[in-house]
Amino acid sequence: GTGNLTRALRERFANVLAVEPDEGMRAQFEGDVMPGTAEAIPLPDNSVDAVFVGEAFHWFDAERALAEIRRVGPGLAVLARSWGETEQPGLLPPPFWAELDGIWRRFHGVSRTDFPDWRDTVRPEGPVRFEETVRISGRDLVDLHLTGSTPASVSVAERAAIADRAYPLMDDWYDLRVVTEL
Repeated sequence: GTGNLTRALRERFANVLAVEPDEGMRAQFEGDVMPGTAEAIPLPDNSVDAVFVGEAFHWFDAERALAEIRRVGPGLAVLARSWGETEQPGLLPPPFWAELDGIWRRFHGVSRTDFPDWRDTVRPEGPVRFEETVRISGRDLVDLHLTGSTPASVSVAERAAIADRAYPLMDDWYDLRVVTEL
């Protein structure tokens, strides 16, 4: 990913190693980073104290990743954030939500609300939940939704066209509930 979690962990722990599959993303890191995936971590058995995952576990093959994480170390911490329709159903105008849902169906074959939940495999202790409310303009809320990894997978031209259709539908301001689970 972007390395935000890795940077925060480096402020708290003496040794942090990032594992990232994408060469372009690895180029953004400062410090130790190596190519790999959650399903194939390039480390020996029992070589880490914990694995931290920020905003990514839902993209893993959960069963394979969990087995691999258990192989390299005893601990797992997952940070997951949810916002928008997940936390506030009806927040978005229906035509905009329908376009976003259409993108999800195109890539995943299911509605976003039917996407498998990684927690069913991991069965985490907790979670600890943190909730905050962020004041955001309607235009920024559209842009935020279009930067999610699935909508970001469509062409720039398609995202721009969706945004142009969505902007006039939006209210000026929204109070967006953001939930972070650890």
